[in-house]
Amino acid sequence: MSGATDYFPNDLVVDRFGLNFDFIEAERLSWSENLVTSSGEDLASERHPDHHKPYVQNYLQQFGARKVEANALVVRPEAGRRLCREAIRRYVPDAVLADFEARRTEAQIEARAEILRLLVRQ
Repeated sequence: MSGATDYFPNDLVVDRFGLNFDFIEAERLSWSENLVTSSGEDLASERHPDHHKPYVQNYLQQFGARKVEANALVVRPEAGRRLCREAIRRYVPDAVLADFEARRTEAQIEARAEILRLLVRQ
């Protein structure tokens, strides 16, 4: 795609972050007692085509037939924000984030004023 976009990601970093065991336990997120996938199949079942793959077997040995869905963060929104913020801060300097926050706050104030103006106009 570089030829079509003129974007050459020579120094692109793909950093996977998310719900790991320590975070789940620290935030006391709820485990679902199953490994049913979005297709409705159960990874814990020996009939599932991926059940015997090493990554599934390793997961089952470590955690059993249970999982934590990302929507478990609904009850801990600040924890989810913190998780994302910490991942971003590994790559974005604090000064850049502070500038973003200031511009976002200004845009929020402008948006609220415009909404109020439109509501009063009716």
